[in-house]
Amino acid sequence: MPLANANDVRKALQAAQDGEEARRNRVEALVERVARSVDVADQVAKQEVRPKVQIIDHKAEHLQAQLQSTSTTASHLHSKMQLVHEERQRIKLAIHWCRSVVELKFACASLAESLERHDWEAGAAHCASAFSCDSSIVQSKFAQSAVPTTVLPEPPTQTLRELRAKLLEQLRKNFEFYTMQESNEAQATRFLSLFSEAGAYDEGLDAYKMLAVSLVHAQGDGIRNKLITTPPLSPYYSALWGTLFDQLAVFVHEHQPVVDRLLSSDSRAGFVQVVLPGLDGEWTRLGNQILDAWDEKRQKTRLVQEAEASPFSIVQKIRATPHTVGRIFGNDESSNRERSLPFPLTRPSTPRATPPPKEIRPELGVVDVVLNELALFSSQWALFTDFLMNSLGTTPSEVDSAAKINASYTLDARINELLTCTFVPLQSWALRESLEKAHSIDTADLDARPMSSSLPDDLFFMLRSILTRALSTSSISVAERILQQTVTLLETDFIEIVVLRLDSCRRSLNVPRLVEGPRRLAAAREVKATMIVYLNVLDQSSTYTERIYTDLHSPAFLSQYFKDIPKDQHATTFEASDLALAQDVVSRLNSLIPKYSSAIQFEIGELYTTLIQSHMHAMVSDLLQDLTYDLNEAAFQQTEQENRIASRLQKRWDMVMPSYRERLSESNYALLFMRCLDALLIPYEESALEMHFSELGALRFDKDVRQLLGLLSQHCSFGIRDKFMRLQQIAFVLNQEEEDEEVYETGTSLGISWQLTPSEVKHIRGLCIR
Repeated sequence: MPLANANDVRKALQAAQDGEEARRNRVEALVERVARSVDVADQVAKQEVRPKVQIIDHKAEHLQAQLQSTSTTASHLHSKMQLVHEERQRIKLAIHWCRSVVELKFACASLAESLERHDWEAGAAHCASAFSCDSSIVQSKFAQSAVPTTVLPEPPTQTLRELRAKLLEQLRKNFEFYTMQESNEAQATRFLSLFSEAGAYDEGLDAYKMLAVSLVHAQGDGIRNKLITTPPLSPYYSALWGTLFDQLAVFVHEHQPVVDRLLSSDSRAGFVQVVLPGLDGEWTRLGNQILDAWDEKRQKTRLVQEAEASPFSIVQKIRATPHTVGRIFGNDESSNRERSLPFPLTRPSTPRATPPPKEIRPELGVVDVVLNELALFSSQWALFTDFLMNSLGTTPSEVDSAAKINASYTLDARINELLTCTFVPLQSWALRESLEKAHSIDTADLDARPMSSSLPDDLFFMLRSILTRALSTSSISVAERILQQTVTLLETDFIEIVVLRLDSCRRSLNVPRLVEGPRRLAAAREVKATMIVYLNVLDQSSTYTERIYTDLHSPAFLSQYFKDIPKDQHATTFEASDLALAQDVVSRLNSLIPKYSSAIQFEIGELYTTLIQSHMHAMVSDLLQDLTYDLNEAAFQQTEQENRIASRLQKRWDMVMPSYRERLSESNYALLFMRCLDALLIPYEESALEMHFSELGALRFDKDVRQLLGLLSQHCSFGIRDKFMRLQQIAFVLNQEEEDEEVYETGTSLGISWQLTPSEVKHIRGLCIR
């Protein structure tokens, strides 16, 4: 409430003062009440609690006086018992030392006696017993004075060391004897197990490591001897490479479980930590020797240099002259003319131009051998690495760290270097060389049905081999590079070249001097044959590409070379497996399919425009000439007898599309047929929408549409009914007796999927003459 004047202010101040006075009175009353309560509590404590506390205090003093003597006696007893306990501990320790020294002395004597009797099991047991004694006892003065005897006068530490060394030396000799000379597996296992019984786990692993390395070295002698001989031009070195790692895999598979069972545990090193690095050093040396001999014999550096320096001219020549008259029929006019000349083109006295020096380029067969061997090197190395990871029960990082002790990764690095610096350049050269060779020997087969060329068979047989070989390296990076080069090369040097041939041969009909007559007819026949052949080449190539993709993308094929598990199974983030990555690489082949389709679609349209369009327009004009559906009964009877549309189409169709069905592939013919069908049906529909229909004319139109469908279905049944859908619906609308606005609903109720709009239906109903 606002304070408007001084009177309001005085009233507000008085009210505040009254409130403050009331609060002060309440607080004073509460303080007085609390003070009275405190006084009452103090009086109660003095009168009732204090006497009881005093009584309890007197009793406690009396009890303390009574127990003082007992406490003193207990304290004296505790001190004496502590002395007795300490004395007992000293006696117990002395007994333990005496017993341990006696056992040590007995173990040393028994170990020496076992060595003399060649009782190796007892010797191993006594050795383990002696070394189980505490080292502080063995090294003590008491042991040094009590253990030595006249037979073993040395200090126990020296005695044990010498006896153990003798025992382990005998165990090692017997183990080597039964493995290298007698080949007694039971005895060899017996002596290997004695190492663990004697507590000499590391020495046992070292002995086995020496044996394993010597065995692998002995097996490698056969490989070294074969490296000296002159190899044939075949995958010779890859066979030696495979033999080496097959033998190693068998060796590891047979021996690793035995070694780990006898000499390893979770807290001690085993086969992977001790034996594998020794084997790794040996297989690294053998592998490098094989690769060195292969490098020297195959001369891969020279092959790579020649491949990089060799030019590719055939594709450039085709780009410069895509079409040569008569080539498709095997009678190239320019070459025939030169071969038919009875004299040279230059006079004898005219100096001839010096022929260009012969190109130095590698032989494709030699390069194929080198590439096959490289692919086998890589795939077998990857297979062996996977075997180690799977059979040793360890993670890839642990296997790698064990292998790196003796630089095994250098062998892996060398394989990667060979793939990068040799395989990829040579494979790229072989890819282009094979493509040019396929172009150079391209020969049309005009007698085949459908007509085709040797180009797709030669090219895609080669491509399948190349892609299979690239994937067989088990290298994602190599496969990715080769696949990408293949896709690019097919786009630029195959699809573009084929399209260029088609365009060039088609333009040859536009030469001004090629007037109507026999020469133009011959040129048209050649253009027709050329376009049919290379359209079929594109279609067949698309089929081959899809087939290669399906085969190479299959997990059944790729699982031979790539694992279906992530590289790092302990990674916290998702990582695709090698198999999934390889499938993704192969999927790049799918990018070619739309390019084939677009090229075929375009060239089919050009074929129609160049060779068929004028004939089709003439046929359509003839079919639609004087066509009417405003028929009375007499005219209807006459059209029934003449059957004009069907008879004219039957006569003219084969003239418009002669032999295309047999010569074109099925899908190419279907595309061309649909193009011709559009050229026929669209004008027919347009003219029908401009006519008027009597009742009999509507019946005639329906019959004509059915006859056209029947006749054309004989030439191509694929998708033809969809093309006639609008004409059939026009005939349906014309022959309905309902009112105009009910026809569309009637058709919908009958399940018709209308291709006509309601406005078109209304327009068609307006064409009826009732």
